[in-house]
Amino acid sequence: MKKVLFAALMTIAVQGVFAQVNKGQWLVGGNAGFASHKQGEVKATEFTISPNAGYFFIDKFAGGLRIDLTSLKYKGADASSEFLISPFLRYYFLEAAQKLNIFADASYGFGSVKDDGESASQNGFVISAGPAVFLTPNTALEFALQYRSMGGDAYGDDNRNTFGLKVGFQIHLGGGKK
Repeated sequence: MKKVLFAALMTIAVQGVFAQVNKGQWLVGGNAGFASHKQGEVKATEFTISPNAGYFFIDKFAGGLRIDLTSLKYKGADASSEFLISPFLRYYFLEAAQKLNIFADASYGFGSVKDDGESASQNGFVISAGPAVFLTPNTALEFALQYRSMGGDAYGDDNRNTFGLKVGFQIHLGGGKK
């Protein structure tokens, strides 16, 4: 069993030796985020899980789709949940085959907020940036600062703007140039 597992890992490693941020690569992973904000007189804490999949259209530039699942806990009130589906764009600033790379990521999505059994539509954008630490040539651990601005029917005339932190894990797969 150990030999089979070792052989499988080596096959993946050899195929991904030149993987990272090259044209033709796939990006699959996600992140978990945390933010705290005050809306009116009410303080809230939000946790977000965001799986994503993307494709490198050119070297260092990827686009794809992300789903944000957010749980909001308001002090002294019931929790609410959000669902957002967003196309995203991501750019890596340093050359491929680096142990450390810096990325910027932006998305704009549409979804809904469910609060006290009622649903309302929302839309918004998320901008984040930070370092990606490549643990292997095709896996990266990411840390980022993010800014989120949510609006729509769920928020009336007031947008909800938050700053937060997120940690992610991405797998870079596929052909790409060698």
